[in-house]
Amino acid sequence: MHPAKSARLLIAPNGDAIGDLGTKASLEPIARDRGWVKVRLEAWVNERDLTTMDSVPGLTAADLHADPAGTRGRSVRWEVQVLSLQTADPLRREMARDEPYLLARGPGSENALLYLAIPPSLATVAATFPPMTTVIINAKVRSGKSEPSGAPILDLISITKR
Repeated sequence: MHPAKSARLLIAPNGDAIGDLGTKASLEPIARDRGWVKVRLEAWVNERDLTTMDSVPGLTAADLHADPAGTRGRSVRWEVQVLSLQTADPLRREMARDEPYLLARGPGSENALLYLAIPPSLATVAATFPPMTTVIINAKVRSGKSEPSGAPILDLISITKR
């Protein structure tokens, strides 16, 4: 199914508009109600334009350090600078032995050191970033202030070059 002409994409019948559809959009009808059709749309969006639903705007590395317990599990979308690819040693008590992570600096103009834990699904892409590369990350806070260094540990959800 395709729109016959340009159409507004609404959150609900008579609800707020969330976008426009061109006539080339491919739609799958999934429900009908009083002249309205609920559709499923498949499309691509640049990852840099996305954030997680529970991301906290304005959350800084200083906030994580100041309230490690209160920020655990929170999501962030940050611009950071990759410094190096590392492997956790026994000193990184809140990381598994040999767990890969990126040592990074940020977010933004903050000069905090960060440990970005790399899940297996991102290992290949994370290894491609040379030192001093600026990236956009979506991550969950594992620890706002790790022992013994005090560096926050973030579990990467996504990472893209800026």
